Amino acid sequence: MSIKKEQNTDYQLQLDGLRFIAIFMVMVAHWLQWQMTSIIATSIQFVHGVTLFFVLSGFLITRILLVNRKKYDLADRNKTMLLRQFYIRRFLRIFPIYYLTIIFLVLINYPGARTYFPWLVTYTSNIYQSVHNLYIGNFNHFWSLAVEEQFYLFWPWLMLFVNRKYLLRVILATIIISVASKLYIHFYFPGNWMAGSYLIISCMYALGLGALLAWMHSEEKPVVQKLLNPFIVWGSIAVYTLLLFLFIRIPWYKALIDELLFVLMSAIIINYAVAGRFSFLAGGFLQHPWILYFGKVSYGMYVYHLFIPDLYYYLAPRAGILITNKYTAFFSFFILTFILSHLSWKLVETPVNNLKKYFPYFKKTPVIQMDNG
Repeated sequence: MSIKKEQNTDYQLQLDGLRFIAIFMVMVAHWLQWQMTSIIATSIQFVHGVTLFFVLSGFLITRILLVNRKKYDLADRNKTMLLRQFYIRRFLRIFPIYYLTIIFLVLINYPGARTYFPWLVTYTSNIYQSVHNLYIGNFNHFWSLAVEEQFYLFWPWLMLFVNRKYLLRVILATIIISVASKLYIHFYFPGNWMAGSYLIISCMYALGLGALLAWMHSEEKPVVQKLLNPFIVWGSIAVYTLLLFLFIRIPWYKALIDELLFVLMSAIIINYAVAGRFSFLAGGFLQHPWILYFGKVSYGMYVYHLFIPDLYYYLAPRAGILITNKYTAFFSFFILTFILSHLSWKLVETPVNNLKKYFPYFKKTPVIQMDNG
């Protein structure tokens, strides 16, 4: 397996490594952590893998919008075309395997598929869960995809059409409003933790902090370079980890502070990874070909992973396989998820993604040569 190593403004290898860490954390949270008894293992917030995805998404989407906004402004072009291209490219990347998965599960009458179908196809399952404070079986993880799609509905309009001098205020306002909403829901609706975690307004501070990092990159703020100090990067990891193990048993810390600190740490790590600064063991891990490929197919792994145990327990007895060890089962689930995601990437996602070449964010206007002769 070979990965083309290109470090440019559009693609950074180490971000794919972070995507793998995010999906691996989610898998541990869903498949393994609930079976663990170690205090250390049960204290680690593996569910924050989704939070890392949010910070990454906020950064990457905002950077795409701001970088291309500059190009359109310089060329004095109408940015509605950029908006159109953005939505088409998001459609090609996100929708195909998501809707194919839902339709397939509806056709085989998978538990819950027909019941929650209207919420799933409209990317509003997070709203349903927040209102009812209810798990929806193996479709539960789709709440985060719903948040992402709702983010795409309004964020590009703000980043492309708000006056540039007000962009920072808009980003900071979304972060502040989001944190305030989490506090409000926590204190006034203490029994409904899903509303404080699954609603778009409750997640905007993670997406917003990623966006703030993208804005600082776009405006070439000196703080971006200052945050590349390895003492700050590794110090943030050490401080977060220390506070986690000191205070994680305190309910208010876990509910209000821990995730906020994780988001701040994630932004610092992403800034470091964008510059390709992780080296030695960390850099070798993040840029290992297998880790990069896992990160590349992480979207498919996320979409499919909660359905894999059912697939495994359907296939295993027929193959004469019986696994009772939780770690062996985790490994088996991971391999099955990867195989399905690899096939999905090769057979569906790559061919569809190749259509993006027909919808570039910015198409240069050909120079017309005047014949003076």
